[in-house]
Amino acid sequence: MSRVHCTRLGRPGGLPAVFAHCFLGHSGTWSRLIAALRTPLDAQAFDMPGHGRSGAWGGQGDLHAEVAALVGRFVADPALLIGHSFGGAAALRFALDRPERVTGLVLIEPVFFAVAAGEPEFAAHRAAEAVLHEAFATGDMQEAGRVFLALNGDADAWDALPEPQRAQIARQMTMVAASIAGVHADSGGLAAPGRLEAFDRPVLLLDGAVSPPTFGAVNRALARRLPRACRVTLPGAGHMLPITHGPEVADAIDRFLLDHGFARPGKPETRAG
Repeated sequence: MSRVHCTRLGRPGGLPAVFAHCFLGHSGTWSRLIAALRTPLDAQAFDMPGHGRSGAWGGQGDLHAEVAALVGRFVADPALLIGHSFGGAAALRFALDRPERVTGLVLIEPVFFAVAAGEPEFAAHRAAEAVLHEAFATGDMQEAGRVFLALNGDADAWDALPEPQRAQIARQMTMVAASIAGVHADSGGLAAPGRLEAFDRPVLLLDGAVSPPTFGAVNRALARRLPRACRVTLPGAGHMLPITHGPEVADAIDRFLLDHGFARPGKPETRAG
């Protein structure tokens, strides 16, 4: 496995936590959210392969399983896992595989689409994704990047990007294609009968009110099956809510942590390194 970069954030002695970012993101995108939390966290945030300061992805294998294993690499003690989008789907896979190493889960619009296959929004989502899969099949990763951003709620984003950033996103699209086995085909068997129902840790499911409907459908399906889950929908927020609505996300996480007795609130001393 190539080199994986990790950033340490929060406060030594705080609640152990591991953060997993979304596709096209990096570990640094968590810093403002962590600084806004009242509950002190001793947080590790890693860059997925091919993102941030980590090495390139190897190009083969089950990416969902690989990133879930990376989550586990940074869990030194039983830890709170906080994941966004694909990072949330990977955190969920690790948590179901190794529940004894997890104190709780915060899943921010996790893209574990397999669990929502029976939801009314799913057919429309699969139809919209057909263009993305066609781009993967033809190797047109520039078109894949444009469609990917649109599916995540920003139809105009691609045209506004400078060419070097478009090229970087196009390179990362191979990883999005490699995620299909995990998040659509459920290579980890997470949606198997009884698997989610057996997870006994508290779970916060966060989504944005103006996100594409399929993200809410995933959280709705997870909320039905995870026995200790609660769902919070933030008004005016889209898929990038940890960045665009950091204070509101931090407040929801703080309330969740207090409700479940994780820690007393206090202003964390932000650190990075």
